[in-house]
Order: sequence, then structure tokens, then C-alpha cells
Amino acid sequence: MRKILIAVAVGLTFSIYAQNTLDSVRVSANRLPVKLYESGKNITVVSQKQIQQLPITTVDELLQYAGGVNINSRGAFGVQADIGMRGSTYSQVLVLVDNQRINDPLTGHFNNNIPVPMSEIHHIEIVRGSAAAGFGADAVGGIIHIKTKAYTALENGQEFTATSGNVGFGDHKLTMTDLQVQQQNSNFGFTAAMKSAVSVGEQFVNPNFTNAQLGDSLYNTQFDLKTYTGALTYRGDNWKAYARIGMDTRDFNAKYFYTANPYDESEEITSAYWTQGALIYETDLSKTELSASYKNSTDEFIFNPLFPTNFHEMQRLNATLSHQMKWKDINLNFGLQTDWQDIESNDRGNHTRLSNAAFVLGHKKINDLSLNGGLRLEQSEQIGIQLIPQLNAAYRKGNYVLRSSVGRAIRQGDFTEQFNNNNTPLVGAGRSIGNPDVKAESSWNYDIGVDAYWDNFKISNTVFGRNSTDLIDFTLTNSTDINNLTNLVDSANYLYARNISESFTWGNELSVEYTKQFTYSKLTARVNFTFLQTNSPDSIISKYISNHPIHNLNAMVNYSIYGFDINIGGSLITRNAEELETIAADIPSDYALLNSRISYTSKTLPVSVYVDVRNVLDTQYQEILGARMPGRWLIGGIKWRFQANRITMPTVGY
Repeated sequence: MRKILIAVAVGLTFSIYAQNTLDSVRVSANRLPVKLYESGKNITVVSQKQIQQLPITTVDELLQYAGGVNINSRGAFGVQADIGMRGSTYSQVLVLVDNQRINDPLTGHFNNNIPVPMSEIHHIEIVRGSAAAGFGADAVGGIIHIKTKAYTALENGQEFTATSGNVGFGDHKLTMTDLQVQQQNSNFGFTAAMKSAVSVGEQFVNPNFTNAQLGDSLYNTQFDLKTYTGALTYRGDNWKAYARIGMDTRDFNAKYFYTANPYDESEEITSAYWTQGALIYETDLSKTELSASYKNSTDEFIFNPLFPTNFHEMQRLNATLSHQMKWKDINLNFGLQTDWQDIESNDRGNHTRLSNAAFVLGHKKINDLSLNGGLRLEQSEQIGIQLIPQLNAAYRKGNYVLRSSVGRAIRQGDFTEQFNNNNTPLVGAGRSIGNPDVKAESSWNYDIGVDAYWDNFKISNTVFGRNSTDLIDFTLTNSTDINNLTNLVDSANYLYARNISESFTWGNELSVEYTKQFTYSKLTARVNFTFLQTNSPDSIISKYISNHPIHNLNAMVNYSIYGFDINIGGSLITRNAEELETIAADIPSDYALLNSRISYTSKTLPVSVYVDVRNVLDTQYQEILGARMPGRWLIGGIKWRFQANRITMPTVGY
């Protein structure tokens, strides 16, 4: 019955991501800002207004409604989630905040630990397919590019005072706050924001106690998540400057997040301190930008109170110098980039690595044809010297756009894939272990698609493929076949990081959007359907490469009338089933999710009250084997978004 209900809901509804007109939206999919239809890529732009309407509180919850994106969550409200795009692994998606990468050097599991609250996000660009020529390693499946309100204020020239926020309460003693204030004067501006989500979580029977009398009889999926940030901006006639600091702390139950071991009673505490800045010199003919970021993060992982705690401290410093100009009729962006990573860890050891790159990007229009090309030269000790090309093309005729892209992408193994448990004196059977000799990944990505625009409709379809070599994944391996580690139990099986010789992923993304303004109401809607298939000739059982949905049908509708907003959406997902009875682990072959929100906004104040029902159907499911996802969850709260613009009166002469 649940599947029938969700299928009907999905079939009748669409999504909130209604695009603006064909000519108005500009994106930076390859560093050069171009109109959306000129990019040659399948891109979705989500605005802050659209974010406010959705029954979501985190970026990963938002991405569950985007086509071509698959989210494997380990808990509610952004506790931890792996982002995949076009069937990529969680480490093959690059996450950017204001042009700076935030991917964690320890593990891609932390890439969704966004260092800015939702209230400080101006918009998000979801760029599908490789973009490594412009942004570097990890941009294999695509890019999630978050643009903050402070950074975008450098461009628009407005003077204003603004605040937005969300305060909510829900089941399982949930409390949520997400607050932001901003002041922008003619030259100087600042923003400050904070976010908190705390809950005792749901309570479950502990399989470890039931089967082996280990741990307590019950366990809770508790979490305590906090994010703080502040930013300063300066804008003059030619010079602009931007600086941000932030902190993200997380304390949560991590039982079965990474293993299916009967001794797993995991808890995890992470923290990240983040600072970034940009200095821009801009004229009518050119733009030079120096941007940099520094991230210091820690991870304290308690696998079981009886075992020693693993503690890791990571640093990452990234800097980019770029120059944008026009040469003849070609828009160019070229520059240099450096990336330094460091780890100090009791079980992974102490390691440092450095990557350097030079890039050149170009955009040229030939009548109705738009060409975007790029070439990147990247060097590091692990990958040597690599050449990374990219070419996107888009042809517009009236309301139709035909587009295609092809590009190469690479990815180095992270510190977990290379060194996990390498320093542990004796690693128990069934644990994950890194491979210090793992090679870098390489892939070729290509797609072809068409977009059709009408007054109220947009239809988009894209066929894509990716040929990959030396893919890195954890595979079930006997210790007798591992010759570069000496701390393993004889003849025991481990999840060992290895290179998969090759794989081929292909699929199709279909999207239909509809927007209609009535006399007293408005309807915005979209439906996405994504098909994915990954094939590998290697007869190897790996953990993450094919851990993505095969079919993903997601949809949402938002109906506004007389101050009320009614938002209903959900997903119908099919994937490869997995089951392990000893820890009550079960990834179903298909499951349906439905979420809803109803809100009312005052006519006199920009304040809304809302009620969310998450997982309306109370679906019991897992996306990572063993990590229980939340059932039905009721939330109520108040939200607001207010902005007062300063109006300069014209001078009247007498």
C-alpha cells in the first residue's frame, strides 16, 4: 500500500526547483561565469527562497530532491551523509563554498559537513558531470557549489539590512535553530550565522547485546550538531575583499556507520575550524582574484569503549590565483592553484602531501553555438603529472538547447583509503584497512542532453557515461593476499582498499518542471527520474562503487494560496539489496519516502509558522548497511526572512 501511495504522489507531483527565465540565470560551472544555457552542462540552481519552502534543514536533505544526485545517509538532520552524483562514490564529488573546496582530507564521509548554516546560503549550483579542468581533483561525478550571502553581496551593489532564521522543535526531544543577520553598506558589510540541531534520537534494540551480550540492551541514535560562522566584506570601485571564519562541531552515535562488526558500539566527535578569504581587483575589461582557505579538523572515533580511541587531526590549505579577461572574442580565465594536506593520527600515522596545478579556461560564442573549453596540468607525488582536458558545447535554437560535454577527471586516495589502521598493532578481522600503495583514479566522462523551454514548462533529458580505471574501493580481501601490511590476523578477511582495474557507469537523467501563476495562488513543481548502472569486469565484491540507486524517482509540489504554502514530495528508489541478520542490517531492494510541510506566512510580517512531517509513511530503511534511518518524525517551528533595502533618493536641482 505504501508503494502505491508514494507512486501516486510522485506521479502527480514535481519539484520546487523552478528556474528563472532562460537568459537570466548565470552559473560558474567551469570558473567562467556564463548563462545557464551556454554552459553545456546539466545544472540546477536552487535559490534561498526555494530552500525556505522545502521541508529540509540541511544540504544533504535538499539534494535528495535533485536529479542525478544520490544520497546515502547514516542518520537524520545531516549527522552524516555521502554525496554521489551520476553513480559516483562519495569521494568523487567536489563540494565548494564560494569557490573554495571543503572536501575533507581524512575521508569523503565528512564532505557534507558544510561549514555554513542554511540561513547563510544564497544559492546552490548543482553541476553534473566532470569539472576537473577548472576545479581540480575529486570533481568526477560533479560539483556542489554553495554561494553564501556575504560573497554574493560583493556583486549586486545593494545596501540593505537582512535577517533570516528557523527555530523548530520535534519528536525525540529535537531542538533546531538556524539564525542569520547581515548588514551591507555601500563599502563594508558583515554577516553572522549559527545553526544547532540536538536530539536524543530514536531508540532501538541492540543486536550486539541480543546475539553476544555485548554493550547495552538498547541504543539511541543521538546527535548534537552545531555550526557558527561570520564574514566581512569590502567593495570599492575596483577592489573587493571577503573574509570568513567558521566552526562546525558534531557529536553523534556512529553505530554501524563504517562496519558490521558485532563489537561496534561506535560514537564519534568531529570538529572543523574554517577560514577563507578573497581579494579581487576588477575593471570593465578584466578581473584578478586571489582566494585561499585553511581548514583544521579533528575526528575522535570510539569504536568500542573497551578499545583505544582513534584520534586524527587534519589540516588543509588551498589557494588559487586566477585572472579573467577577454582576448579578441574569447573570454579567458587562467591561473595557478596549490593544495597542501596534512594528518597526524594514532592509527593512520603522520603524512603530508602537496598538489600544484595550472589551468586555462575559455568561452566563445559562434552565433547560436557556445563553446567552453579547459585544460589543466596537475602534479603531485601520488599522481605524477596529469593533463586534464574538458570541452562543453551548447547550441540554442529558439526555446531548445542541445548540449554535450566530455572531460577527464582524476582523484587521489584520501588518508583513510591509504592508511586506515596501518599503525594499529593488531587489526581484528572484518575491519577496514588502508593501502599505502593505492594508485590514483582516472576517468573519462561524457554526456549529451537537450533542454526545451516554454512559458510554464521545462523538459530536460541527459544521457551520460563514465569510463573509470583504477577506481579505489574497499574490497573483501584475505590477509594472505595483502603483502604490504604486517599487523593483520593470519588467514582473516578484511575490507582492504584496492584499485578496481576498470568500470563503466552509464545512465539517464529526465526532468520535467512546471510553474503556473494563478489569480490568487501559485504552483511550482518538478519530477526527476534517474537511471544508473555500473559494470565492472573484475569479479570483486566492493563496498561503495555500486552502492547507488538503480532507479530514483523523486518529486515535489509546492502550492501557495492566501499565505499558505503546502509542500509535498518524496522518492521511490530501487537498488541492490543487502542483508546481515546478526546486526539487524537490511538495505531493501526498493523503498518509498514521503515528506510534507504546511506553513502560513503573515500578511504584515515576513514570519511563517510551519509543521513538517518527515517520512510520512514511517518507512523502515537503511542506505548504509546497519545504519538505521529515522522513521516518522514530527516537527513544528517558526521561520522568517526579512530584508530592508536602502533607497537613495535622487538629487533634485533648482
